[in-house]
Amino acid sequence: MRIRAECIPCLLRVRMNEILESNLPEEEKLKAELELLNFFSKNVSPQSSTIELASKCFSLVKKLLKNPDPYKEYKIRSNYIANSLIPTVLSQIKETSGYKRLRSLLIVSINANILDPGAPPFTRNLNELKSKLLNYELTLDDTQRILDVVRRSRRIVYLLDNAGEAVFDKLVVEELAKAGKEIIVVAKGGAYQNDITYEEVIEMGFNEVARVLSTKSDYAAVLLGRVSDEVSRMIISADLIIAKGMANYEAFLYTPPPPPVAHLFIAKCRPVADTLGISVGSKVALLRY
Repeated sequence: MRIRAECIPCLLRVRMNEILESNLPEEEKLKAELELLNFFSKNVSPQSSTIELASKCFSLVKKLLKNPDPYKEYKIRSNYIANSLIPTVLSQIKETSGYKRLRSLLIVSINANILDPGAPPFTRNLNELKSKLLNYELTLDDTQRILDVVRRSRRIVYLLDNAGEAVFDKLVVEELAKAGKEIIVVAKGGAYQNDITYEEVIEMGFNEVARVLSTKSDYAAVLLGRVSDEVSRMIISADLIIAKGMANYEAFLYTPPPPPVAHLFIAKCRPVADTLGISVGSKVALLRY
């Protein structure tokens, strides 16, 4: 997505906070902030891509912090919380089957984006999380259209987003595999914020139910030309792409891939929400051709 005026302070605030919350000495924090400001001013323009700019700035922050994965502990905590909620989710959907069950799991995977510790409204209150996970109301609900495409699809490419919610994505992938679909799961090759990485996906056992590919990149989203050739080929040849997260929506907004894309995310900022005419905080299941 092309940058808007409010994207600049938002992107800077996130990257600056990563520096401020690091273990760098005070003098090195100041030096790092100045280097980030200098880099940002040289790389931002009215034509800038939010994904390109966020990704490049985070790569710089990792270098300045001398830390290849600043959100590692956040990701571990998110997965722990998510796993503790699995029995509750499975109990709620135990009487469902087929595509009704799949729809419920898709919506739970959208709701699980609130487990993101790198963005509000992250909470460790398990009762609050349970109620939000099991709220099946969507602001934009194309789930029936998405499920119709799932029925007709043989190969589905599933683009992962955050840690924590990936625990519930695995339930979706397992359900799709049971339905006889060929599932290609795509995760980032390097750390970007608290997004799940290829190595972490393998540790979670996704490879037991699907083929798992690395983007070979630490970009915030799947941008064709910024991912491995193999991932690009799979995306182009898929019958359906399930794209988790706001960043993948931004990446495909102006240059969508050839197959239909099911975007599943929470609109966490006004520029993204405005593209769909919805309010910030809206839950979205959008099918785009």
